[in-house]
Amino acid sequence: MGKFLYQKAREEIISLIQDGDIKPSEKIMPERELSELLGYNRMTIKKAINSLVAEGVLIKKRGAGTFLLGTDNSNKFDIGDEAPISLSQGIKVKGMISSSFVESFKIIYDTPELMTIFGDYFEFFELIRVREADSEAVSIQKAYFPFRLFKDAHRYDFSQFSLYDYMEYKNKRPIKFKKRFFARRVEKNMNLEKIGARAGEYVLCIEYLGYTEQNELVEYTQSFFDSNKVNLAIEIPR
Repeated sequence: MGKFLYQKAREEIISLIQDGDIKPSEKIMPERELSELLGYNRMTIKKAINSLVAEGVLIKKRGAGTFLLGTDNSNKFDIGDEAPISLSQGIKVKGMISSSFVESFKIIYDTPELMTIFGDYFEFFELIRVREADSEAVSIQKAYFPFRLFKDAHRYDFSQFSLYDYMEYKNKRPIKFKKRFFARRVEKNMNLEKIGARAGEYVLCIEYLGYTEQNELVEYTQSFFDSNKVNLAIEIPR
């Protein structure tokens, strides 16, 4: 199913924020001007703005207009299924520079935990990436995928090339996910110092399994977050 027009307009407004055309604490242009700039009718723009206000990206001030929230409203980024925007978008919305780099990329063998998860494989790529906001680490992501399914992955620079774009090129992009959120106790060999996590402490972890349309498991990832820099936004079933 395609996106509603207001959702597309919402994404284009977020792009304006990311590109610096709308700055933190700055008043956004009137709906009429946004309508002319983006090519949507005013009702669609109004609905997109109201959506961003409801999600805490914009704020309406009576008699003054609508503003992008400033960086002093919160020093944390929203993550999780109920977060209104992605982590990278959230970083940019706060007027900060979002960046990531590959810390390591290698093949690992005979890892019991991974062999239990994947079942039929014993060789895996381990891709470790660090996400930063203004050069300060916010999260460390450790992704694992079977060597046998992605034998040429070592030819790609995943600091410049999306892992999911590569998986799509191999016709094995995950589109269905099983996720869980939990506090993970840090062990000595986990190497999470960049997010300020020491052995014995706890960090927020999002763990997920990624499946193709044919229900083939192709990815296992753990993302670890500096709990001082993120808010977890999830819906709790009643």
